[in-house]
Amino acid sequence: MKRLIVFTSLLFVLAFGGITGSAQISRCDGNTTSPIKCGFYEEGYQDGVADATRSRSNDYRRYRSKYDSQYESFYRNGYSAGFDSVRPTVRWTNSQRSAYDSGYTIGQNDRRNSGQTRESQNPMGGYDQNIGLYFQQGYSDGFSNRPRTYDVVLTGTIYPPPGGGGGAVNTAIWNGQVDDRAELIIRGNTITTRNVSGNGIITTFQQVNGTLPRRPTTISARKTNGRGDVFVIQQPAANNNFTAIVQIYDNDGGQDNYGVEMSWTGGGWTGAEESYRSGSVSWRGRVDGTVNIIIAGSDVQSEDISGSGLSGTSFYLTGYLANRTGSLRATRRNGRGNVTVIQQPARDNGFIAIVQITDPRSGSDNYQVDINW
Repeated sequence: MKRLIVFTSLLFVLAFGGITGSAQISRCDGNTTSPIKCGFYEEGYQDGVADATRSRSNDYRRYRSKYDSQYESFYRNGYSAGFDSVRPTVRWTNSQRSAYDSGYTIGQNDRRNSGQTRESQNPMGGYDQNIGLYFQQGYSDGFSNRPRTYDVVLTGTIYPPPGGGGGAVNTAIWNGQVDDRAELIIRGNTITTRNVSGNGIITTFQQVNGTLPRRPTTISARKTNGRGDVFVIQQPAANNNFTAIVQIYDNDGGQDNYGVEMSWTGGGWTGAEESYRSGSVSWRGRVDGTVNIIIAGSDVQSEDISGSGLSGTSFYLTGYLANRTGSLRATRRNGRGNVTVIQQPARDNGFIAIVQITDPRSGSDNYQVDINW
């Protein structure tokens, strides 16, 4: 039925010489492409023109019922050509898209909660000027309840937004698979995961824009995808080393794909730096791929970044990593790969240090790493 509809559309176009006006179709070369493939291309072209004319987002997949998988590429190419003929697009980077999404979420929340925008808040949401316009556009679209629109050319200048507020808004995005119950642990500018129950948690994408400050603040979380529930079960405070925990509860059998957006106000340390305190960590574990060792205050966590898994981890901590700018040294005592300090403690990262282990060969190996400050 899908093929018949598209092919009939193609015959109409050929018989009556095309469609006039702004929806004039782009020709498909019938000498090198079969009529049915051209039909899918032309159908996609018309839908692309219609979406661009109605200021809808550039997304051919909303018409997935019109094409079979074997003809998807022809429909997609036609749709893109039609859309670009009315509204030229550019491909946004992941950072630009993330900034837009963060702004959109905050804008929608403000519309629902108060109906007033924030006046003295940083209009760029804590981003630099290269991507601040994307946050700003997202906020405007979200507050106005317009559909999300990506990959369009943005022009303009940063303007002071209306309303009150205090401090830049920082955001984090996490996407992954959850079965039953899992937790997202946010500290500084890092997210780690913990499986509470079920068959595990799998991270497919995560990004932190800003830093969870080492002072009391309030973090909010919003589910963007998934069938279950998302809750903030721990707000950052001095007695938990300024760590926030967001719990995902998947209340149905099997895994489901989840998206979570988190936001909070402020970033970095706003008080006086503490006095220097020496300390050390002796870390052991079996590594395949890449692992981060994250040190904050008196807490040490291991984050599996890539590979087939991390196992057999243990550590011995002496001292305390103080809230001050400092310098760590990491020494590999055992293991065949590389050990690098990729983040030194500083104001803009909440005084969190990260040591990365990279095991470049196949299989896993036992590592011992000594870290001193």
